Amino acid sequence: MSDYYTVKKFKIDQFDIIVDWTYEHTSIRDMFDETEEQYIWMKHRLDACIDTHYIARVRAMYDGVEMGCNTLGSCYASGCSPEDDINNGINGYLQDMVDQALDEARKEAVQMLDRLKADFLS
Repeated sequence: MSDYYTVKKFKIDQFDIIVDWTYEHTSIRDMFDETEEQYIWMKHRLDACIDTHYIARVRAMYDGVEMGCNTLGSCYASGCSPEDDINNGINGYLQDMVDQALDEARKEAVQMLDRLKADFLS
């Protein structure tokens, strides 16, 4: 299990949203086009700890229980920390991640209520 580093927490409706990240262990050679002329540059910058290859995660929690989650692997923070990249919106992906985690959480909540109702009536 990887350690995740929390960047921000906020509330949307009844859900607590947690945005965090962990290091991506998959080689950039496997994640980016190795014929890309920037590959050597990226590898050098990663090795020098200038950039970070990471996984972003958004969780929608209710009363401490994860109800929805969305992850985005192979994020690349160029010239900034993962925290800064996340706070800058991960090139436009962060809002989609939050929306998808919330959608999953809402669906799970409805399904849970349906299961509780069915159990109560049986």
